[in-house]
Amino acid sequence: MARRSRFAFEEEKDPELDISSLIDVSFLLLIYFLITSTLRKEEVDLPIVLPAQIPNENPDPVDPISVKVEPDGSVTYDGQPLIGAPPAKHSPKQMDPLVERLKEYRVIAEGSGSKAIVLVAADDNGKHQRLTDVLNAVNKAGIKNLTMNGFREEDE
Repeated sequence: MARRSRFAFEEEKDPELDISSLIDVSFLLLIYFLITSTLRKEEVDLPIVLPAQIPNENPDPVDPISVKVEPDGSVTYDGQPLIGAPPAKHSPKQMDPLVERLKEYRVIAEGSGSKAIVLVAADDNGKHQRLTDVLNAVNKAGIKNLTMNGFREEDE
């Protein structure tokens, strides 16, 4: 005669994990980071009109101004040095001379019936913050027509 066990074993069930509390915590974290984050005003999209690929049949007579950002961060305005290399501490006020020159250029261009166009050339190895400062200066001056390109000295 076989012995019967007095205790009946329960069938093993797969363990379950209630993740509803984890979802609540993730939504609370998401809301927290959305509320505490802020957008910096100088890093929003700039309303600059880039030139079209197709040339106009009757182009406006313009005399574009070139602004060049050198590898060390200095800025030249139409071939003349205007702003030296940036100091260790960044300040948006450093671009005030450039903004004033660009405002004068815009007024002269609008007075002659042509569009104010700025050609910005930045060294490929230059500081990106300095290029951003120049673009912000162009925007502060009220100039909407902008052309950008990079330059690199050819090794001889």
